[in-house]
Amino acid sequence: MAVILAASTLSVCGKKSPASSTPATPPPTTAPPATQPTPAATSCSRLGYVSPSNDCSESGPSFLPQLEKAMDQLIAQQPEIFNFNESSGSGQYRVTSSGRYYVGLIKNLEAQGLCGGFDGEELQIKSSNSFSDQYHVLTSAFMMRRGQGSYRTTCAPAVFPTPPPPFPPNNGCSLPGSLEITCDHELREQYHADIDRALDKVARDDPGNFDFNNVQPGTDWYAIKDADRFFDQMVKAMISFGYCSRFDGEELVVKKSNDFSEHYDIFAGEGYIRRGPGSYRSSCFPAAF
Repeated sequence: MAVILAASTLSVCGKKSPASSTPATPPPTTAPPATQPTPAATSCSRLGYVSPSNDCSESGPSFLPQLEKAMDQLIAQQPEIFNFNESSGSGQYRVTSSGRYYVGLIKNLEAQGLCGGFDGEELQIKSSNSFSDQYHVLTSAFMMRRGQGSYRTTCAPAVFPTPPPPFPPNNGCSLPGSLEITCDHELREQYHADIDRALDKVARDDPGNFDFNNVQPGTDWYAIKDADRFFDQMVKAMISFGYCSRFDGEELVVKKSNDFSEHYDIFAGEGYIRRGPGSYRSSCFPAAF
């Protein structure tokens, strides 16, 4: 995706590390380096990377008409990510997928010849490297914010995009490497059923790695003997189901395309498996590997 390289600061998914008694480290399998995609020419790539600047002031917005157009287009393009029964003002609806919202706005700005990015809190827009605007287009209640009230500041010179980090290992996935712009907890995850199916497969195929007589009180989560072996088997199980998958040191990450990835915490801190609704943590847009 062209928007992959538009991100200047990546949001961090909330994660919980396994207990120190059973350290969770990446599987021992040596993964080949991720394929480095050749990015399509975009407004951002033509302008190149910049060094962050702290010279920002409220000098007035330069791209409000283009941003308003991008919002109207997104409402028409992806009505399913908005709740039209809830609004905070004219055309300011509740957003049900913040990841698709930000990525969609960046795409629509690109279609207008503008470089768009997201720094984890604010949408960034520029047409040159001489300056960039910052807009706060989503409230903490996930309501759209638009118009003059969305403008925050102008930075000169422009503050994005900065050089991205390397692509994470991808365990031989045939898809090119990808970097996330934003991650958040979606209302509806898509891959949960297959995560639970993989847990069943691993328990069935490698029963010696589990103590089925030792379950976490109040659950059916059985104890894991070797955490590294467990994560390695889970990655392999998801790959056998047709996914790209990796363990990032804290969560199992899966994707079927670079549009998004889903992240699951399948290891309870006390050394048990974690399954069910509580194992889903976040979705990243685009995919995080």
